[in-house]
Amino acid sequence: MNRRDFLVTSAAAGMLPAAAMGAATGKTKLGLIASTNNSLVRPASPEDPLTYEQVRDMVWKAIEMSPPRAGSLDAKIKPGSWVVIKPNIVFLRPHPSYTIGDVTDFRVTHAVAEYVARHSRAGRITIAEGGTFRSRTDPAKDNVVTQAGQRVTAYEFDWGPKEFPGWAGSLSSMLADFRRRYPGKQFDHVDLSYDAVRDPSGKFARLPVPLAPNGVGAFGARSDYFVTNTITKCDFLITVPVMKIHLQSGITACLKNYVGTAPRQAYATPGVFHNANLHSEHSAGGRIDPFIVDLAAFHPPDYCVIDGIRGLQRQEHSIHRPDQMVRSNLVFACEDPVASDAMVAGLLGFRPWDIEFLHMAQRRGMGSMDLDQVDVRGDDPVKLTRRWEKPDNWYGRCNREWRLTTAPGQPVAAWKPYTGRFDTLDLSAWAGAAARPDATYGAAVKVVSEGHRKAYLWLGVRGKVNAQLNGDTIAAIASDTTFRIGQFQYPVELRPGVNRIQLRVSPIDGKAMLSLLLVGDRNDGDTVSGITWARA
Repeated sequence: MNRRDFLVTSAAAGMLPAAAMGAATGKTKLGLIASTNNSLVRPASPEDPLTYEQVRDMVWKAIEMSPPRAGSLDAKIKPGSWVVIKPNIVFLRPHPSYTIGDVTDFRVTHAVAEYVARHSRAGRITIAEGGTFRSRTDPAKDNVVTQAGQRVTAYEFDWGPKEFPGWAGSLSSMLADFRRRYPGKQFDHVDLSYDAVRDPSGKFARLPVPLAPNGVGAFGARSDYFVTNTITKCDFLITVPVMKIHLQSGITACLKNYVGTAPRQAYATPGVFHNANLHSEHSAGGRIDPFIVDLAAFHPPDYCVIDGIRGLQRQEHSIHRPDQMVRSNLVFACEDPVASDAMVAGLLGFRPWDIEFLHMAQRRGMGSMDLDQVDVRGDDPVKLTRRWEKPDNWYGRCNREWRLTTAPGQPVAAWKPYTGRFDTLDLSAWAGAAARPDATYGAAVKVVSEGHRKAYLWLGVRGKVNAQLNGDTIAAIASDTTFRIGQFQYPVELRPGVNRIQLRVSPIDGKAMLSLLLVGDRNDGDTVSGITWARA
């Protein structure tokens, strides 16, 4: 893959709107700094453990190379502002799901806070996070962390000198040091798990997802959320995630970091302390992506700094495998969270178009997932890209662009255009009053390929299906088993230019469901490169 291919891969596999943040205002700037960068004071190997000074040099260089549209980060932060820095600190040792690479490197968090303290006129700087650990005053006894016989949280927990080489101590000691060094500013910590917005009676309050300026609202199954005072009321929010694989959304970085802003005190179920009800109430289309973007809508990131020092492959928490942690020794920064997460996807070996929440965030106008609209400064992302091990059940974004009919004998051009919300097409629901037990539906889509492509056609089916590619029958299926994405897989070859997929579907027991995905020749769930979906 060359640099151009890396940059355009985010837009090459789908019907994307024009870049939300590109042509009119100039390209978004993204500063990408690896430890080997020659502009650093002390460049280091990608395998070196690094010191705090080296990490700080990388973070500050990335920030300086990626100024926001205001001209600089310090220019964008207004005098006296309340700046919130949101790292990912979901677990503490010795939780069995914790391992190195699971949380944001404290050296990166420290460097961002130090930069804001030194180079901005912020009045208050807060480190905010909500993790799976009880507060010291919570009467519950589950998910309690102790050190030296004392109950602790992320604020008091002492990481010692080995976890983050060149940095030692606690979040508490870090903030105490800042108070001494910058006496004109206020430094504090907020545990977001206990910071829920409440109504006048003191009960947790659900707030509706704000409408975006373009009128786009909530994506989740439920459109009102428990949220926190800190996220909704602060003046400036910097998200500082660790980039890693996620079992459900593919990647976790800037936008997925918002799950830690949902107050666990409001969403936890008895006896546990994670956002169980957030998942059960707000997931939609079989994905968590909708509520990721909904939570971000309450205060989209004003700036992003991504920790790529160490991360986890295969999934987001420990699976107790010695090869799960991947060291990359890189950091990057950007004003645009959608472009930032698209870059993370590319660096981890995903096709950004396959990441569902990027489409949703782009629809809200949070940024652009088209990396061709990004001015990447510093290091070449192609040279830093690696194919991280994906979850076993990973699959990319299925086709959403259809022509549908209840009269498949008619010419396809006469069928009705339809854009699906999610991966699964429920034809009986689409037909509504016209749905019949003996119906036969037609579904068609056009695939434009840059050249010859070997691929796998992944079908999810509930009903009787006949599938054709360019007039040749690929599959004839009758399935009344549990529906799932990619339950039937067939090797196919795409010709250059236009390819047509046409399906006839009949219900079984009143159900006619369909999903369609074209996967690359690795058959690993990633959409085949160089294709564009379009209505037939």
